[in-house]
Amino acid sequence: MSIETNLNLIEARIAEACMRSGRRREDLTLIGVSKKQPVGSIRAALEMTTLRDFGENYVQEYVTKREQLSKEIADYGAKFHFIGHLQRNKVRQLMSQPPAMIHSVDSPELVLQINKVSTEVALEARQKIVVELRIGDEDSEKTGLSPECLPNMIETIDDCRQLHWVGLMIIPPLGRCAEDSRPYFREVRGLFDKINSRRTEKLTVLSYGMSDDFEVAIEEGATHLRIGTAIFGARKS
Repeated sequence: MSIETNLNLIEARIAEACMRSGRRREDLTLIGVSKKQPVGSIRAALEMTTLRDFGENYVQEYVTKREQLSKEIADYGAKFHFIGHLQRNKVRQLMSQPPAMIHSVDSPELVLQINKVSTEVALEARQKIVVELRIGDEDSEKTGLSPECLPNMIETIDDCRQLHWVGLMIIPPLGRCAEDSRPYFREVRGLFDKINSRRTEKLTVLSYGMSDDFEVAIEEGATHLRIGTAIFGARKS
């Protein structure tokens, strides 16, 4: 099926999930995960649909696509989010074209590096960041910050004047049914509410929900959905 057809089907499912949970569609941002997809697919999505937010996982691919789509970004107001694991030595390259948000900030050291580079490039606005959490998974190789480390992370972020912390992100354990993601989403939402009860500058972003579980994510408070395969089809190798 075409990208347009796929997106229409997804939008219908989003609308149903919003109705079930008493939410408004306009309060959700749909991010089309375009990693390893050709530039032509992003261009087609911009030309044929209302999709305007895209997510990339790899710094070099992100930078290259931003350059190749500079006209479309200007014409359509497209936004690119960085959603993949970010290494500190790649921050400067990423910030050569600052993303709408960095969704995968998972350590105080990375926070400090993003702040340092953002200060040096003199951004007009603070760089928006989302803290990625690792919940309910004992795999030490998986990215994300342990919730126990959040107090130190928050202290570090609050000392960084060039950053705007906007929310939390999670990737639940893969290979499960959609309903199995619900406890993870609820736990993150609980942390989100707890943090907001103590802050003047409130968090507004809950970044979770992918092709296999986005309807459950909507029911559990997601504000930013990251959907790739269901929009663009299988990724190109």
